[in-house]
Amino acid sequence: MNVAAKLFLACCAWYLLAGQAFGQGLGAARESAVKAAFLFKFGSFVEWPPGALKPGDAFVIAVFGDDNVAAELEQLTRGRTVEGHPVSVQRVREGEELAPVHILFAGGPREARARDIINTVRGPVLTVTDSPLGSRPGAVLAFVQEDGRVRFSASLPAATARGIRLSAKLLAVAQQVEGR
Repeated sequence: MNVAAKLFLACCAWYLLAGQAFGQGLGAARESAVKAAFLFKFGSFVEWPPGALKPGDAFVIAVFGDDNVAAELEQLTRGRTVEGHPVSVQRVREGEELAPVHILFAGGPREARARDIINTVRGPVLTVTDSPLGSRPGAVLAFVQEDGRVRFSASLPAATARGIRLSAKLLAVAQQVEGR
């Protein structure tokens, strides 16, 4: 079994276990941990254009609007890599300039500001939100809750517009795929 297949199976196992745990009422802390795990795993299921990941560069995951997800992600990614690149978590604060990133999660209750941040980021960036895809144009992936579990939807047109490709394995576990 190749590394990608093993990683995909590990992601699926985590998804199922985390979903069951969240479904048993572990609450917001568990939800943040599941979202953080997804954000970390998503990076391995995206085909980045040439030059997006230069040798020696960090793989940067930025989080706006959800400090709980950022904290969980910082813990989860400590000492870990994505495609051989060390992971760096960047917390984006209101009014801050957004440095180049690979994944941007814009969550939390500030809908208008999260939408603005998603719309200002340029280049091959996997944009993720916690609102339905239609409510935050430009989002490639969106977390949704179904039966007390965290799942996600995907937008192929948004991915194409961002210059990235989502793997078939990622799309296979998405709750809904827009543009298929």
